[in-house]
Amino acid sequence: MAVESPAHIVIVGAGSIGIEAALYARFLGYQVTLLDSGDVGAHLRKWAHVRMFTPFRANCTKLGRSALAAQYPDLSFPLADQHVTAGQYLEQYLLPLAKTDLVADCLKPHHTVISIARSSQTKAENYGLPARSETPLVTLARDQDGHEHVFESDIVLDCSGVGGQPNFIGGGGSPAVGELAARSHFETGLVDAHGSDSNRYANQQILVIGAGHSAATNICQLGLLARETLETHVTWVTRDGKAEGQNGPVPVIEDDPLPQRKRVASEANQLLIDENGHLDHWPETTVKSLHYEPQNDHFHVTLEGKHSGVHTFDRIVANVGFRPNLEMLHELQLDLCPNTEGTKGLIQPEPNFYILGSKSFGRDSSYLLSDGFDQIRRVFAIIGDRENLDLYAEPPGPSNMA
Repeated sequence: MAVESPAHIVIVGAGSIGIEAALYARFLGYQVTLLDSGDVGAHLRKWAHVRMFTPFRANCTKLGRSALAAQYPDLSFPLADQHVTAGQYLEQYLLPLAKTDLVADCLKPHHTVISIARSSQTKAENYGLPARSETPLVTLARDQDGHEHVFESDIVLDCSGVGGQPNFIGGGGSPAVGELAARSHFETGLVDAHGSDSNRYANQQILVIGAGHSAATNICQLGLLARETLETHVTWVTRDGKAEGQNGPVPVIEDDPLPQRKRVASEANQLLIDENGHLDHWPETTVKSLHYEPQNDHFHVTLEGKHSGVHTFDRIVANVGFRPNLEMLHELQLDLCPNTEGTKGLIQPEPNFYILGSKSFGRDSSYLLSDGFDQIRRVFAIIGDRENLDLYAEPPGPSNMA
């Protein structure tokens, strides 16, 4: 049954998908409260120096560009096929979009969501029954001063992403011994080895863990740093050996539709051949335990597998993926994939609750912003019971992008 405007929608997360979803909802006349634990696009700021794998046209929407053009007529966008950095995307598109009238009025930064539930029904009640939707959803959030607030709504969109919850580095996915105590001292994102992080990583013994594209990006950055600062050494630990047909552990898709992604994977693998003593790959190896010594600012790491032993490193970069934060959703009736913890579809057993964006993919790192935009389009068609509703549809004729 359609939920007509001006129903109230709470949106959790002010990243790309949360901002775009808020704009879509406001344009349709819904009341919106947009909550975020930090500032707009906080996750993007952490890798502001890195060029995005997808071109600008894939990371923006017609509705977003129209809203910006209406409010900021002199604003110029990147070229449609340009691969901007995350920082450029944030400054030239997402932050201005968050400041438009339709979004700014509903945005509440520095509100950390603690729980989403039904106002008077526990998780165990009325599964699959119409009565489940007869009471509103309530979102409990804590602001930066420690005060707690309750937001009652007809609909909740969880767009909170996965960037705040990295996986553990233990071989089976659980924390390695000592990891929880040491975690605040190592990196789980993307290093700016030639900018803000250069002094921290130059002339250091560095351990990089992981075989995905984040690890490959860091290997490319740190490999170049190692050539420029001769005492820098990188040890690259991966659970598996070389990827099929490759010189290194990162899989390369030969017909990858994202050339930038293929380039990074290929370059990281090639560095294992080209490097002269500054980069070692230790395959079939996992972390058993680690201990951080604050007085010396280094780690003692026990490895097991093909390169077992105790080793000392100055820096650790752990790129082993991310997982969704499900703690806030414990009182909701959900249907999640057992292996990824992502959603099996947009519609959940919990009426009028939807998970959008990277959180809907769970531990599956194949998510792209275009997937999230498509989810926004589809979820509002469901909410309004209007199958053909599409505010992202381009008019026929030439693109209105530069």
